[in-house]
Amino acid sequence: MSAALYDETMGFYAKGPKIGSPDGPFDTNARFQAFGYAIAQAINYAEKAIGFPLRILELGGGTGQLGNSIISCLENTHEYVVLDPSPGLRANQKQRGLHAIQNIDRLSPRPTFVFGNEVLDALPVHRVMGMGHKEVVELYVDLDENGEFCEQPSFLSTVELADRLKGERVQLGRGQVAEICLELKTFLQSIGKVVEPGYVIFVDYGDSASNLYSHRHRNGTLRSYYHQQQVYDPFFAVGQQDLTADVDYTAACFIAEEIGFEVEGPVPQGTWLRNLGIQAYKGSTGDRESDQEEIDVLTRPAGLGSAFDVLIFKTKGLPVGPGLQPAP
Repeated sequence: MSAALYDETMGFYAKGPKIGSPDGPFDTNARFQAFGYAIAQAINYAEKAIGFPLRILELGGGTGQLGNSIISCLENTHEYVVLDPSPGLRANQKQRGLHAIQNIDRLSPRPTFVFGNEVLDALPVHRVMGMGHKEVVELYVDLDENGEFCEQPSFLSTVELADRLKGERVQLGRGQVAEICLELKTFLQSIGKVVEPGYVIFVDYGDSASNLYSHRHRNGTLRSYYHQQQVYDPFFAVGQQDLTADVDYTAACFIAEEIGFEVEGPVPQGTWLRNLGIQAYKGSTGDRESDQEEIDVLTRPAGLGSAFDVLIFKTKGLPVGPGLQPAP
């Protein structure tokens, strides 16, 4: 999954996919100007709560469209940094005038607002399978007799996989497949080193460990998106399709607390956006009907409003996170 997504030459993200565009690989919040408006309101709230000018750090900036939307809606000028591992996407972001970097180590600790839209679900995962009697094996990528990719079960590559399941009191049934993201810890630790003080907000899809690893997901949650079509074969078009897996909220929140963050959420995206006052959004065209259509798409309970959740991590002592209280 790491190579398929992030290889600097052949990886999916290395090619700078048109994320959020009508002909892109999948639809996303990022293409809606109203979404950028709501994030700008969250930033304004955070800045007033902290009392200092904030650096803004966007994780995985896509085409740069969301960054431009946010900047255009902010009350004041801010330092805006995009962290993205993809050379193709960083090139797109720089063309839009954004400051894009590859390595978070270039940033020093300071008051920061961190935002990631569908970032955690794109972190590479291990796939494991229950064998009965509490035994678990890992599913490795191999080649069959025809030279085609296939999955090959074998011993766990690291005891951390078994520790994660044990720590979350998860017992996989015989033949049950699940995904475990060990990169969550390193990723969140790197963010924690540059936020002093600040808020970290993730908009993503996932569930608690008790639901994520239940019998309802006997085949796991790993899936692919190819030309806006969902595909269930990770080997269908390696390097040309996006790979994603549901986020383990239990693990993410536990790790965040270990780092020293206070955890709030998850809350449904629709509720969060309404609390931020998205209904006040007015687009540049002045077409109120079009503006309302964007708002409805982002907040509708049967659509994106419930498909995504919002997790908020904050440094200790700060007021409640933005969007967790109804707008006045």
